[in-house]
Amino acid sequence: MMGLLYLVLAQVAVFAVMVVVIRQLLLRDTMKAVAKLREAESELGKKEDTIRKRIEENEAEFRRKSAESQQELGRAKETLEKELGRTRETLVEEAKRERDRIMDEAQRNKERMRQELARDMEAKTLDNTGRICDMVFSEEMGARVDQAFIDELLAALEEMDSSSITIAAEAIEVGAGRPLSPATKDRIKDLVARKFGVSLEVRETAVPELIAGIRLKLGSLEIDGSMQNRFREAVDQLKQEHT
Repeated sequence: MMGLLYLVLAQVAVFAVMVVVIRQLLLRDTMKAVAKLREAESELGKKEDTIRKRIEENEAEFRRKSAESQQELGRAKETLEKELGRTRETLVEEAKRERDRIMDEAQRNKERMRQELARDMEAKTLDNTGRICDMVFSEEMGARVDQAFIDELLAALEEMDSSSITIAAEAIEVGAGRPLSPATKDRIKDLVARKFGVSLEVRETAVPELIAGIRLKLGSLEIDGSMQNRFREAVDQLKQEHT
């Protein structure tokens, strides 16, 4: 009976020892697992800190770049506004210059047209003057007026200082509003010979638009003693008086 009790006690002791050993083994493994878990938690915390720092750094970098972008955008906008302002001013100046050019050109065209119109009116006035004289003057009166103009021209030629004038001509070119009489031709020829020391023939050309008087040419010397020229001078004087 006692032997059986000892045997049971021995088995209980062995079981107790086994329990303690198993518990120690389990406790050691648990502690290792806990340590590993804590190490993993620490590593995870470090990684979380690293990730958080990176996120914060990325957010700070984003804010910095966003601020720089805003500043750059503001500078670009300011530059663009200045450029637009300069372009607007340039376009306005070009438009003003073009406007002034068009106005100047229009004014020049107006002045040119006015001058052309004035010349046309002057030419028509001179033409009409000849027709009016033909209608107003009788043949006898026209001849007298013609002779009066010729006499006036020859008198002016007679008084001219010819000492410094050299005549190089083949003939005395005379444009006449009316046919010259032989006496008038001789008078012209004699006057030229006395004044200029040259003996030349009179070469007559009919120029009806002269109305009365003659236009005389001796080489480079030209003298216009016609009624047409007198009317032209009168028109020029009137234009100067009304300028």
